[in-house]
Amino acid sequence: MTVQSNETQIALLILRQTALENDLEEANDKIKAIQAERDKALKWGVMTLGAAVISMVVWIANKVIGGQIH
Repeated sequence: MTVQSNETQIALLILRQTALENDLEEANDKIKAIQAERDKALKWGVMTLGAAVISMVVWIANKVIGGQIH
């Protein structure tokens, strides 16, 4: 086993910390992208559901007005 000087150990620790910080930033960026995609999908889902409900209400109203449903 090689004995390293304190300066070398500190330098290695700083390099490792920097690498960990970079990994953390990448993970945070991925999380933000996933959250943005989730929000976009939720908005589309709500709009689609709303359009389906409105279409159903219009269809039922047309049936009632047309006298097909009493």
